[in-house]
Amino acid sequence: MNKNILVYIEITDNKIENVTGEIISYLHQNFNDCNINGLLLTDNSTYNSVKNDLKKLNIDKLYVIKNDNFNRFETCIFASQIADFIENNQVDIFLAGATQNGRDLAPRVASKLNIGLTADCTELNIDENAKLLATRPTYGGKMMAAIYSKTRPDFATVRPGAFKIERMQTKETEIVEINSNLCNLNQSVNIITTMNKALNDRFDSADIIIAGGLGLQTKDNFDLIYKFSQLIDAAPAASRGAVERGWAPKSIQIGQTGKSVSPKIYIAFGISGAMQHLVGISNSNKIIAVNTDINAPIMQSADMAVIADAAGVLNSLLDKYS
Repeated sequence: MNKNILVYIEITDNKIENVTGEIISYLHQNFNDCNINGLLLTDNSTYNSVKNDLKKLNIDKLYVIKNDNFNRFETCIFASQIADFIENNQVDIFLAGATQNGRDLAPRVASKLNIGLTADCTELNIDENAKLLATRPTYGGKMMAAIYSKTRPDFATVRPGAFKIERMQTKETEIVEINSNLCNLNQSVNIITTMNKALNDRFDSADIIIAGGLGLQTKDNFDLIYKFSQLIDAAPAASRGAVERGWAPKSIQIGQTGKSVSPKIYIAFGISGAMQHLVGISNSNKIIAVNTDINAPIMQSADMAVIADAAGVLNSLLDKYS
């Protein structure tokens, strides 16, 4: 196959985004005989603080475009730099994380290169013609569509948490530093304000996720999810049904039309676990389900199934650990 794959390396708060490692790990497990390279845009200070971690990315080469004006993400400038790099190098497949910045950046890069983009993918494969097959949810998460592009390079963004990082033998990454010679960087977008990540955006770093569904029956009962997750330093989450009822914001929805997660422990209170939800939690190390319905799909998929009233169990746990 001998494909040249380029992965966009995203750094936030001097830390490599988890989705970057997830993509690279998935490529090593599933894409044989490919050259896996990375592309990073950063300033000198950030580069020096993460240089040792960059050497452990386990890719063939990392191209680092440095400019002290790159001390924060600026979508138009980054898109231009990435598009220029791809046009001047042999790239067969370009992949990026479907993070907040990635979702902003990817369509701009695709537009500049006049290529197709498959966004928010949960699976990647190569077909018999050596084309990228990028799979993503469609029809409101009721179906999965495998899409291939008629343009080159193949381009896709990957949903954070869709892939699992597997430990494997690593090699030191060769770093190629490129100093950007742009002196005056102007963009058409003005940054009004920035916000820190809130509790409901902690999925990437959470070891434990506490999720609630329609089985909790009321919003007051669903609020127990927030209380218990705060008590044990876990991340709160919700099923699509709970979000549609207005019990929780879309930002903490788990599933095909929400987020994919890979915690050490995922505890589901009152979630039936339709296929769309199970896809979003498939990379969890352990799944614990609390439900009154023994035949609920999530009870069949769980490592531990507790037949009980979800709200009642939550109240008992709060009484015991408060």
